[in-house]
Amino acid sequence: MSLRDRKKERTRRAIAEAALRLFAERGFEAVTIADIAAAAEVGTRTLHRYYSGKDELLFAEDDEHRAELSRLLAARPQGEAPEETLAAVIGPMVGHFADRLDDLRLRDALIAANPALQARDLAKRGAVEALLAGHLAKQMGVDPAEDVRPLLWAKVGMACFFAGFEIWLRTGGELADHVTAARTALVAELGAAGR
Repeated sequence: MSLRDRKKERTRRAIAEAALRLFAERGFEAVTIADIAAAAEVGTRTLHRYYSGKDELLFAEDDEHRAELSRLLAARPQGEAPEETLAAVIGPMVGHFADRLDDLRLRDALIAANPALQARDLAKRGAVEALLAGHLAKQMGVDPAEDVRPLLWAKVGMACFFAGFEIWLRTGGELADHVTAARTALVAELGAAGR
């Protein structure tokens, strides 16, 4: 990464950190773009070069995470079982969040308190599900418009991730352990239901 790129990344991070700090102190609605720019010691035009609006500050990493997920999915072997694919890609994605518990608790509380942010969060989850379902359909050699399995697997994978994520936000510990526990519980419950 060049010096210029490192400087851009530091500025981007400083803006996001200042925004989160102000949101925690004043609440999301009470904070303006000008407040965030001042706290990050940048101009509003500079802030807008990095973020289109203040809600974007809470979802700044979404594109990055989807790109990473796409790369991980592309590296999976053709014909791999859906559960193996999901296990292989969810593990590395957990690493993006594992050391940020306090920030993510705050982010989650801000989203929970704002219906517009909740809608944005649901749209983000839907985009990830669609990405997973599309990949799994190709892996399975089926048409996702006619075969429910790719979408079902995508939803199951996301449900396990977010069930573990929500427990982690409440209790702490290791995010990977909570996600694994969610997958293990699902398999056990499905096994018990089949008896």
